[in-house]
Amino acid sequence: MVSRPKQFRMGAWALIGLCCLVAAACVKARINVVDERTALENQILGSYQELDRDLQMVASVRSVDAEGQSQPAPSFHQIRQLAIEARQTQQFNLDDIDELKLAGCLGEGADGLLHGRPCDAGQDASVAERIARQLQSENACRETLLEFVVTTSPDLTRDDLKQVRTAYARMNREASSSSHWIQAENGTWSQKP
Repeated sequence: MVSRPKQFRMGAWALIGLCCLVAAACVKARINVVDERTALENQILGSYQELDRDLQMVASVRSVDAEGQSQPAPSFHQIRQLAIEARQTQQFNLDDIDELKLAGCLGEGADGLLHGRPCDAGQDASVAERIARQLQSENACRETLLEFVVTTSPDLTRDDLKQVRTAYARMNREASSSSHWIQAENGTWSQKP
């Protein structure tokens, strides 16, 4: 049996330990979330910087009509939205265009546009209509995207459109699959090896 003084000492230590545990449980922890606020501030600042860049791009654009009269430039949002819609249309039509390219009915032109090619499948009226529809849709999208590049790039002007077309045509030729028809810069057509 434990003597009373030892029992008292063990009880005292148990009481002290319990008090320490209770005191530790009552401590308030104050947490300052500095990183999240900093991240949010950075996001806001980044958004403003992006808007400033966008405004600089739009401000650098001059729109001129057929008579050479200055016209108000479209808003960056309008230009960007048209470009997004053009890319969506291209993605939607991609399978049809690839199929018609594989059949030899469409080819990549030196001007950056898609061109119709004589092909056996094109003898069918419904296929010929499909070719015409895809040509019109794809080339409208390409024109929109080329305009977007020239309009939103501060280093480019309307005078640079021909160079942009040439570069775009080169990219399209390089991205073409084997056996697709491509037009060289000198105008000659050949199937990509």
